[in-house]
Amino acid sequence: MAPLVPVSLYNGIAQNLLTNALKAVTASTDEERRTIAMRAWNTSNRHYLQVSDTGVGIPGPIRKYVFDPLFTTTEARNDPLGSGMGLGLALVKRGAAAFGGVAQLTNPPPGFTTCVEVQFPLGADGQQ
Repeated sequence: MAPLVPVSLYNGIAQNLLTNALKAVTASTDEERRTIAMRAWNTSNRHYLQVSDTGVGIPGPIRKYVFDPLFTTTEARNDPLGSGMGLGLALVKRGAAAFGGVAQLTNPPPGFTTCVEVQFPLGADGQQ
């Protein structure tokens, strides 16, 4: 069963999270260990999409701001993928919320530095 969200929204969320992970691993100095993991699964009433990476990580003091509009950490870096405008994660969070979902930072799996998780309800009424 798939979450009841437009395919274009789901694809946009997945693409944004992948792009952020690519920027993080590209900025990493550990060229031997650049890894991104994307996982999606369902429980009885929720759909989960998780993107984890081994990039530069998100320092503790700024973790609470990453979903705020116009907040970016890529503007100061010479990033080959371009600097961010600070809208991607804000749009991910708002897009998920519009369909009863949530977007949040979670504890990364072992060996990873960052993990973003998006959850959507499964069911015709959009309720949990």
